[in-house]
Amino acid sequence: MSLTLALVLFGHNKAHSLNKDSLLKIIRNPVANDSSKFNALYEMGWEMIYSGTDSTYILAKQALLLVKKGRDKKKQTKIFNLFGGYYQVKSEYLQAIEYYQKSLKIGEELQDPDAMLVAYGNIGALYIHLGQNKKGLEYQFKSLNIALKFNKRQKLASIYNNLCLLTLNARDPKKAIEYGLKSLEIFREFNEKNGICSAMGNLGNAYLYIKDMDKALESLKACYKLADEIDNPFEKSKAAVDLGGIYLNKKQYNEAIKYYSEAKAIGEEIEDKITIRDSYEGIYNSYKGLNNTQKALESFEHFYAFTNSLNQEEKEAAVNQKEMEFEFNKKAVRDSIKNAEEGKVKDVLLNANKTQIENDQILKIFLTAGLILVIAFGVTIFNRFRITRKQKQIIELKNKQTEEQKAIIENKNKEILDSINYAKRIQYTLLAHEDFLNENIPDHFVLYKPKDIVSGDYYWAVKKGHLFYLACCDSTGHGVPGAFMSLLNIGFLSEAINEKNITEPHKIFNYTRERLINSISKEEQKDGFDGVLLCMNQQNNAITYVGANSAPVLISNNTLVELPYDKMPVGKGESERSFTEHTISCKPTDTIYLFTDGYADQFGGPKGKKFKNKQLEELLLKSHILKVPEQKEVIENTFMDWKGNLEQIDDVLVIGIRL
Repeated sequence: MSLTLALVLFGHNKAHSLNKDSLLKIIRNPVANDSSKFNALYEMGWEMIYSGTDSTYILAKQALLLVKKGRDKKKQTKIFNLFGGYYQVKSEYLQAIEYYQKSLKIGEELQDPDAMLVAYGNIGALYIHLGQNKKGLEYQFKSLNIALKFNKRQKLASIYNNLCLLTLNARDPKKAIEYGLKSLEIFREFNEKNGICSAMGNLGNAYLYIKDMDKALESLKACYKLADEIDNPFEKSKAAVDLGGIYLNKKQYNEAIKYYSEAKAIGEEIEDKITIRDSYEGIYNSYKGLNNTQKALESFEHFYAFTNSLNQEEKEAAVNQKEMEFEFNKKAVRDSIKNAEEGKVKDVLLNANKTQIENDQILKIFLTAGLILVIAFGVTIFNRFRITRKQKQIIELKNKQTEEQKAIIENKNKEILDSINYAKRIQYTLLAHEDFLNENIPDHFVLYKPKDIVSGDYYWAVKKGHLFYLACCDSTGHGVPGAFMSLLNIGFLSEAINEKNITEPHKIFNYTRERLINSISKEEQKDGFDGVLLCMNQQNNAITYVGANSAPVLISNNTLVELPYDKMPVGKGESERSFTEHTISCKPTDTIYLFTDGYADQFGGPKGKKFKNKQLEELLLKSHILKVPEQKEVIENTFMDWKGNLEQIDDVLVIGIRL
């Protein structure tokens, strides 16, 4: 279950809001007064809070400038509340609580019930979200008391929604449903759609808790549909995860995969690691139910990676907490020592009038105790010396053994490395030689960056009569396993063209797939490759191709077109229908690009995100006007800048051909 809060509804009177277009007109109007512009910026900030962008932050900053100009403290509480909401949605909880507390402080100074109610409610909501239910309950009831005392009915909806979540966390689903229905009624009364969406999601989870699947499905589908209508990716992703879970339990695995995949895509867009992890877990269990071992394993690897990442973040948070506790304890110890020393001085002053006899007796006791300590210390030192000498002998023996093992390991590593380097030489002899490519496609570039010494990506070319073939492909795996597959794949492609005299690209892929399945994929293994095979007729300049899970890109008249392809690999897959041959309609100076997925999948940039295909296509469109060698330089430099200090995650292959 993925319970959510009605956070954005605290302090946001949606019932009287203008639509986005009207708000934008006011914001852009140079003669609009400051009050109207502030209200428009504030309302628009709430409208954009779940957009996955920084729009809310920018709008709140502009609104804050107007507030400082007019010195209106009441409006300042609203803006601090908006900043808090922005940071909470971004999961930056420290900044969120800081802004909520700023809002509360000003509200208490002004004795403004609206400001205090909003701040208490949002602080409580944040504590609930962090699992601190006791503190969350305390702040929610502070907010509830103000709302009831001053008859703030609209605000009650958000409070009841958070109490629904809180009581469900406390395993009281009956009370949770009661609060959820109250919340939903008020949200509907004021037509607050984000609130309706959140309340439906929380109610859906409450019904799930009591295993009322019909009502749960009804509530969560309503939440999912409304979230899509109002562009609320946060609520939509949570509802999608829950719907995926329901269909998984019903063993409707394909329907479960549909919702989990949607949730994963949204999670990646809004950078919500928890949603991504939960989605991969659901996808893994769904494919497991379908007995699709390969896809189940792929999903489990992603799930495991995100679980480790989140565990690491939790460990770091725990370490920070321990560090704070340690500093606190150190201070407490220092204070205790200081008090003890002050007490000793006081005792000495109070007892300064003791008799000389008492002092002599004390001196004798200390001398005797000192002598005993010296003897004990001497015995301890002697024993320690004997133990240390023995430990030194053990350490020297272990060091000798370690050095011997190290020498053995280094020798083995050298043998392995020599073998891999030999495999690299074999692989490179089968790749298309630069001279051969220059002879047949003079204006081209190849950017080839294996992740390891050897690669699963390969580019291969052959000429048969007046037909020139060029393949740009990505084998299953990378490193040594990928390189082995690439040699096998090249061998079967060559066999199809040179020995079987197959000329059409789609038939070449059909033949290669059949050979792969018969050779290595008999027991449900899905080894093979994705890629494109171009066929250039040097008599009539016609170009045909076939694409397997990979689309060529054509740039003509400064317009980029992603060409059609078959959504299946060359190997064992979901479908084994015939591949499709396509013809490229092009003219001189047009540019064709072929590439594998390694470039777009690379993590990097300021936020450590994937580069993605869309950004790669924008880069190709921007750089295609350059000379071909300069294009390669721009594309390579962009990749290295994006990757930065992060590890390269896959083989990279990009080919550009100017016709």
